Order: sequence, then C-alpha cells, then structure tokens
Amino acid sequence: MTTDRASLDPRAGGGLRLSLPTILLAVSAGICVQVLVLLTLSGGDPVDALSYWLTDPANPYPLTRTEFQFGYSPVIAQLWAPLFDLPFAVFAGLLRVLEVVGLVALTGPLAGALIFTTPVASEINAANINLPLAVIMVLGFRWPALWAIPLLTKPSMGVGLVWFMVRGEWRKAAIPIAIAGALALVSFVFDPRIWFQWLEWLQHGTAAVGEWPYPYPIWARLPFALALVIWGARTNRPWTVVLASALALPRLYFQSPAILVGLVPLIPWLGRLIVPWTRRLARLDELFPERSARQDAARVETDGPAPAPGTP
Repeated sequence: MTTDRASLDPRAGGGLRLSLPTILLAVSAGICVQVLVLLTLSGGDPVDALSYWLTDPANPYPLTRTEFQFGYSPVIAQLWAPLFDLPFAVFAGLLRVLEVVGLVALTGPLAGALIFTTPVASEINAANINLPLAVIMVLGFRWPALWAIPLLTKPSMGVGLVWFMVRGEWRKAAIPIAIAGALALVSFVFDPRIWFQWLEWLQHGTAAVGEWPYPYPIWARLPFALALVIWGARTNRPWTVVLASALALPRLYFQSPAILVGLVPLIPWLGRLIVPWTRRLARLDELFPERSARQDAARVETDGPAPAPGTP
C-alpha cells in the first residue's frame, strides 16, 4: 500500500479526520444556505433591496418619494445602475448571498444560530448591506482602501478611520478618503445636478432618526462613537472600530445591530477560536501582536523583576 493510500485508509490509522470545529462550521453553513433557499423561494420581504432596485440613476433622490428611498451617494447610484436592470428576484438574491457569506466569514460555526436572531434575520430578509460592511471593517485593517465603500454608502461610519489617525497611520487613513474623493469628483463632473439633489434630500427628504427601539439621532451618538474609537486606538483594541462605526450608523433600525458580528474576529481569543481563517486573512495577529498579562507575569516569575535602568 502506498503512503498516500495509507494516509487515507482508516485501518492504517490515517483516515480522513474532521475536527469538531470543521463539522460545526459545515452544519452552520448548511443552516444558513437553507435559510437563504427558503427566503428565495418565499420571497420574504426584501424592502431594502427594493429601495435600491427602484432607483432611477438619473434621478435617485426625488423628494416626492416617501417610501423605498435610496440614500447612498450618487457614486453608488451610478455604479449600481447596471444591477438595477436585473430581475428583482435576482438582485435581491445577490444581496442576500453577500449577506450570508459575510455572516459565515465573520462568525463561522456561530452563524447557524445567529441567523435566527432578530437583527441578523431581519438584516438578511431586508437585503441591506450591513454584513458586507462588517466584513469590510475587519479586512480594512489590512486593506484600508476598502473603507472607501462605507464612505460612499454610509459616510458617518467613517469615524472608524479615526483609528488610523490617532495611531499616526496617516497613509492608511488617506487612501480610502482619496479613493472616495476621486470617485465623487468624477461622479460630480459627470452629473453635478444629482449631487445637489442628494444634499437637499439629506436635509429635507429623510427622517433625522431611525425607528423604535433606536430613536437616537446621529448627532447624539457621534461623540460617543468618536470617544470610543479614540480610546480603542490608544489602547490597541481594534474591536472598538466596529462598535464605534455601528454606533455612528446614519440611522438605527431593528437590523442595525447585525453589523456587530464584525466584533467576533477582532476579539483575539474569540476570533482565534471561532474564525481563525478570517483573522489570518486580515493578518490581525501580525498587525496587533499582544502579550497577555499572564505571559508577562510568567516572565516576571521566571526571570525576576526587570533591572532598573543602568543596572549591570
């Protein structure tokens, strides 16, 4: 028997072994796929997808439109224009697939349970983009350019970029701002009219607050979000970026807390246990090396206290 065959032969003690985390991940992903299929067959209530799909890229912000409003920047309306020509079921299905993939990538074996929680279930049913934005925030530590997407969709989430500024990583903060600014400039040159319409709509055509149970305006939440991300940047706690950005969402709804699934990979012990592949992809352990207090205590016990400066 060859070595390769022996490694696959259970009798040789080298059979294919599936670890418990792998099995739980497979079960969790299977549950999420089932939910996705059921939503596709039943249609569900993809209200956010409908607000995107009904958008006229040439006139995305009519003040007479009181339902299914499109609120993202003109850049997104223009870039998504080809997608608005898809059948609605296909368009909503694509958004939901992105949501589910994001959920599994961020929470792994926990996704099968989280998909039944009220925020996550309503988020995927509505077919918003909060879960992809959570993925972007996690991967944005490695690829800061990804932050251009939140800046062009839900700009107040840009409070997360303060993380890089406080840490003196100005280039990382400047890259997404430059990308978003360049795209906005091209869009403005292409059609300045809709930019003025967007600004007017932000002032007069949209509610200042979300719906119950989160009727808190952005101006009341933003100072707390800013303080949180500054504290996190100074104390090396990357999870504060997700929490602060969630707190700074333009408006809060029932599904808004779904974006907090982005905390899982950023909490070191939890991310290593639940989604180590996502932490590796984002290079979180390389970007934020840490020594636990227990390790420091063990070093002191072994080596004794560190000598005073100048001590031979």
